[in-house]
Amino acid sequence: MKRLQAVVLILIGSLSPLSAGGQAESNSEKIRIGVMPDAGALPLLLMEDVEVLPFMSARNRDAALMAGELDGMMSDLVSVIHFNQNSIAVKVLTLTESRFMIVASPEFTKESPWTIGISENTVIEYMVDALVPYQELDKVAIPSVPVRMEMLRNGQLPMACLSDALAWPLIQDGFQVVRDQINTDLTPAVLVLTQDFLDREPKQLKALTNAWNVAVGEINENPENYRNLLLEQVRLPANDGYPIPLFREITLPGERAVESVFTWYSAKYGSLVGVDFKDMVIY
Repeated sequence: MKRLQAVVLILIGSLSPLSAGGQAESNSEKIRIGVMPDAGALPLLLMEDVEVLPFMSARNRDAALMAGELDGMMSDLVSVIHFNQNSIAVKVLTLTESRFMIVASPEFTKESPWTIGISENTVIEYMVDALVPYQELDKVAIPSVPVRMEMLRNGQLPMACLSDALAWPLIQDGFQVVRDQINTDLTPAVLVLTQDFLDREPKQLKALTNAWNVAVGEINENPENYRNLLLEQVRLPANDGYPIPLFREITLPGERAVESVFTWYSAKYGSLVGVDFKDMVIY
């Protein structure tokens, strides 16, 4: 941990702009990243120059970014396309370790109707359609993640699509995993930065990239050291049994994953995606 702090402090120093006289100016502003209750945000929590802002619905997170209150966010390819289609430029820095599941009540059987709580027009709806492409579905729009989780737990919903960290306590209480992203090659979750931020703070990108890779290495080496930090800062339910994911260094999405989201988006909205993906990533 001391090694990580030292490296991050060096990187943070490189983020400060120099005055004309060559002295580093004081810059107390942090990079503001919006996150959902998801373990994929953990590397950001180790970076002293990043302010992690938790949200409980993708709608509120996206609204904050559009209002200029965020420099970036833990997001997904669906949102990246949607923003860029609507002339709000955001770019993908890396894949993140978000994992989605469709979880059902303990009483769910093969004969049960597939009524699923989702967040409409988001990665959650994309994942449901991708995981069960040929099943007749009744989707119930419940944007708030905690509300969706509690409705499933309390029997008000038979099924819901959730991130794995939120699904885990339910699974341990006997709820069933009927579909799991881990059994696919789907990788829609990403960390994005706004073009406005990239234009305004170009020198911070390399430092942020390096800091991410350092944090990933430290977490993968000692995952249990960061469990409490993750639970407290990202507002995940306390659960000692939840497996901390294995994180990747900076990695862009693969072509197949991108094509899957582009195809889904075009079918859902009835028009081709008007932005080339190469213009939506940071090389």
